[in-house]
Amino acid sequence: MKYIIFSDIHSNLEAIEAFDRAVQFIEHDKKVCLGDIVGYNADPNFAVDWVRKEVDLALAGNHDCAVLKKTDTTYFNSAAKRACTWTQEVLTEINKKFLDTLPIQKTEDNIFWVHSSPFEPAKWHYVSTEANAVENFDYFSQDICFLGHSHLPRIFEKNEKGEVLSHEASRLELESKSRYIINVGSLGQPRDGNSDLAFVCYDSVGQVAEFYRFPYDFPVTQEKIRTCGLPSYLADRLSDGQ
Repeated sequence: MKYIIFSDIHSNLEAIEAFDRAVQFIEHDKKVCLGDIVGYNADPNFAVDWVRKEVDLALAGNHDCAVLKKTDTTYFNSAAKRACTWTQEVLTEINKKFLDTLPIQKTEDNIFWVHSSPFEPAKWHYVSTEANAVENFDYFSQDICFLGHSHLPRIFEKNEKGEVLSHEASRLELESKSRYIINVGSLGQPRDGNSDLAFVCYDSVGQVAEFYRFPYDFPVTQEKIRTCGLPSYLADRLSDGQ
């Protein structure tokens, strides 16, 4: 099975359009969205409509649950809270109902899919360091876990010696005796200093994971954020991939 896997769209129409153009030329069987369809940016209904129609497997993230008032938001910064409130006001009922159907974790094809972390996935922990990864390998039994949430593309490998290593390679051939946690980065709000959208292609037969980066028209996204009255900080950060 060949998967295209992405996360953290965050209501970014322009990123979705660039992604659609890119994946036309990438062979795949399924598209997988690991959550945070909404939040931060200005096109939540477009984003949810698109996921409903185009994605084969979708999870809920913390911002999706926050819009539905299904999770605590006291840890959200002020900009995230404002975006959440605004999204609650503009999101259609059909799209709220769709978000409400999404699980926060799933297993398929010897893969553990989750938005945040295998350990306490509903508490929205981050897996962004080797120390985080060490803590999480014991909480799933599959060979590979794909996740998002931190917006930082990264690969963590637990080898046959039990050592946990991190990789930032754009393409990795997976070792049969190792297990992996792969963060696919963010489609709609990259935070690794690179403004280009990120996603991963994974071939479960060939055991190859490959990261892709593509530019999108983020100045248009920024203007929309400002026009609809969301905090300008949310627009500014897109330029720097932060």
